[in-house]
Amino acid sequence: MTIKRRKFIQNLGLAMPMLASPFNPILAKDQAEKAFEVDTAAQQFRADFKKINDRVWIGSSFWAVPMEDWEIKSDRLEFSGVEKQSRLHILTHVLGERKGDFVLSGDLGLLENNGNKGAVGFAVGIKDNTDPESVKAACYFGKGVSVGVNLNGEIYIDDKKAELPNGFGFQKFSLKLEGRNNGSQTELILLANDANGKTVTLKHEVTGALDGLVALENKGDQKGESTFWWSDMQLAGTKVEYKPENSFGPILWAMYTLSRGRLKLTAQLPPVGIKDSQKVELEFFKNGKWVKEAKVEIDPVTFTSIFTIDNWKASQDTKYRLRYTLDKERYTYEGIIREEPLDRPLTFGGLTCQHAMGFPYRPLVENLGKSNPDILYFSGDQLYEGNGGYPIKRQPEDKAILNYLGKWYMFGWAFGEVLRNRPSICTPDDHDVYQGNLWGEGGEGISFEEWEKVRDAHGGLVQTPKFVNVVNKTQCGHMPEAYDQAPMKSNISTWYTHLVYGKVSFAIVSDRLFKSGPEMVRAGKGRIDHLTAPAKPGELESDDLVFVGQRQLDFLNDWVADWKGANMKVLLSQTLFSNVGTHHGPEKQFLFGDLDSGGWPKSKRDKVIQSIRRACAFHINGDQHLPFMVQYSVNEPRDGGWTFCTPAISTGYPRWGQPDSVNVPYTDRPAHGLPNTGCYRDGFGNNNYIYAVGNPTDDFDKETDRYKRAQKKSSGYGIVTFDTSERTIKMEAIRFLANLENESEENTYPGWPLTIQQTDNDGRRPIGYLPKLKTESTDQVLKVVKEDTKELVHATRIKGNTYTPSVYELGKYTLIIGEGDAKKELTGIEISIDPKEEISI
Repeated sequence: MTIKRRKFIQNLGLAMPMLASPFNPILAKDQAEKAFEVDTAAQQFRADFKKINDRVWIGSSFWAVPMEDWEIKSDRLEFSGVEKQSRLHILTHVLGERKGDFVLSGDLGLLENNGNKGAVGFAVGIKDNTDPESVKAACYFGKGVSVGVNLNGEIYIDDKKAELPNGFGFQKFSLKLEGRNNGSQTELILLANDANGKTVTLKHEVTGALDGLVALENKGDQKGESTFWWSDMQLAGTKVEYKPENSFGPILWAMYTLSRGRLKLTAQLPPVGIKDSQKVELEFFKNGKWVKEAKVEIDPVTFTSIFTIDNWKASQDTKYRLRYTLDKERYTYEGIIREEPLDRPLTFGGLTCQHAMGFPYRPLVENLGKSNPDILYFSGDQLYEGNGGYPIKRQPEDKAILNYLGKWYMFGWAFGEVLRNRPSICTPDDHDVYQGNLWGEGGEGISFEEWEKVRDAHGGLVQTPKFVNVVNKTQCGHMPEAYDQAPMKSNISTWYTHLVYGKVSFAIVSDRLFKSGPEMVRAGKGRIDHLTAPAKPGELESDDLVFVGQRQLDFLNDWVADWKGANMKVLLSQTLFSNVGTHHGPEKQFLFGDLDSGGWPKSKRDKVIQSIRRACAFHINGDQHLPFMVQYSVNEPRDGGWTFCTPAISTGYPRWGQPDSVNVPYTDRPAHGLPNTGCYRDGFGNNNYIYAVGNPTDDFDKETDRYKRAQKKSSGYGIVTFDTSERTIKMEAIRFLANLENESEENTYPGWPLTIQQTDNDGRRPIGYLPKLKTESTDQVLKVVKEDTKELVHATRIKGNTYTPSVYELGKYTLIIGEGDAKKELTGIEISIDPKEEISI
């Protein structure tokens, strides 16, 4: 297998010259005391697990699935999981496509006997059918040839089996696999030898090149079978290819944000051991040399080191380097802190929902690099419970956290290359905290026993507060500090915050953590969150219901008025504030409404729309598994702002937006005439002006290629271009398999791209206009306040030096122009009936 990937780690510390061949017993005693040894000329690799500190993560040359089930403990590698098939893959040494031979061997033994069932050995030639060149895909979807022994008393190669000698000792034994490939066939010889000298050999031929990854494998017919340990393993031969660029770790990836001169950066490490180094160092390349900035402890639960640098000058690209020492070797991870785009449009990448069926999303990731966004937003569901091909562990708490981290690392492995050189925003959603739906009710907890009765149709968080805080810290630790850092109920941390970058002000909120659950408005069992019949009048409204929570609403009201360093405003949340999808699930069931959306309670939802439109704020979100461009309505059709629900990176649960198919009335269909567009009323009473929707095809389940299936299920990503000078917003929805080398309508979904004006995000119809303002200085901040109620009516940064304020009620208004000490106030201003009337400032 030829791996065509850029180097992930520039200096691979575990790849070191080997002093002598590990297969020569005479010379082996003279080898240096190294845990991992490589002879790059002879393509030999040896791992001595006795020389590694106790830890869950094995090393950068390996990747375990599930990660938490493989551990260095008591001077050996132990597998303690329950999955039917689990592997520890060797990343840096693969079987190539060329002819040749190889030898793979190891010493191992029985760890726990569970009913004399279970098998152990190797898997060779592991690769994914959809993406055969990807080691990442191979680790999770790869098929190969399994060889080994089982407790039923058999030795096996693929489907061929033979009996082991009577009394074969599983407490300690060795396996040795020899392979000889002639291009079209590979002859395999497996030798099993126990501590008492009982030996058996099995030969078998398999067709093909047998190229791909090699792995240690624990294999059974059902869950919970016997487990095994390994003391060492060796791989060598002319068919072995050394691929140091495949390594992953120990600095897995980095994420950073820059806002108003403050840089925050998270270095994500794997679960290193307590005897391993506990600090990460950050350096910047300045004036032709690397300069140490800071050294930060690794958090022992999240395995993150978070750096905060104030007074950052973003006038040019600056290289950064993270450094970490492990097993006496120095590792580095390099990236770039980008020049902040202050004098050109800001390109924003919107991504959401990473179902592992499309992992590692290679076509999409490559296209994202070509789109070259200035900043990325991952709006939620960076993982799903089934990602990795193994289920979640809800308890005990420590295992659950490691289980989360293993799935979280898939995100970084897939997107690390695009993350290292640009700022990124990342916010958890329901699946990130192991819930299919989440109504957090302000951090309220729900016991595992109560949750089992209703699952995700009940409010509250089922995982422990410590687990949820791990999710928050790993995903949000690099973001600006939370607006209000007081914890929620159960001591769950908050992360809603304000970020300014490229003259765009972003409010980042959670529309899940404070929201009320459906049990507060609907009785019954099962999917009470699905409206299979129209809701009764008033059924989904109550003064006790919470939408984003008062704390976040207070934040948004403050944010609307804060224009420091910004020309435009954008709200970022997990889902859109309407219910636009009509059909759900593999059976394509029609629903009148889905409570797992931001469309209810309407009265509380309307307050948020009313708040953000005062600043002409655009809204970006995800979650819905299909892309939408929608203009909100509150009191009248289209009197709110616009929202872009970006495509899912890889869609799992399918949805469609096809109101025409169920005869839903509409008005105001756009000029492009596409079906399922226009102004529709959803099941919660919201009038949604749907400009475009990207629906999946109905035949996606017949597609066996994972990437083609992702395309058919409407997967992709969004690109939004904010021209902060012209004050325009361009929306694009890029398909999963787009060919960006060629301009084609097939690269995007029908109805995209669309460009709107900043002012289109306040669709209210004015009752009149105040006199035109003419300012001496350009681009001044203006706030319009209604004097009798003290209500902020409108806040914006004027484009140029003239502006005519709109108002929506009769009365007197105060105008506040400017910022800081340069502010001026004009009071008693009323609607003008003279279109030529001006006020000079």
